[in-house]
Amino acid sequence: MSDWDFLYEMNEQGYSPEEIAEAASSGATPSEWAYIAKQEMKAEWEQLKVLRDTKKISQEEFKKRKTQIFG
Repeated sequence: MSDWDFLYEMNEQGYSPEEIAEAASSGATPSEWAYIAKQEMKAEWEQLKVLRDTKKISQEEFKKRKTQIFG
């Protein structure tokens, strides 16, 4: 399978031409972007816990940032 076969698969799965073009330019499918976003959120959460545990931020700031991460 070549690096670009996923674009043909996306077409077969019913993705729009815009979604396929975005995947071609970025190299990732919409589902892969969802995974990447989840991993970035997880890393941000871990970093926030370190800041809290080392007392580099206040409890109020921790809660504020936690809300920003998880909504």
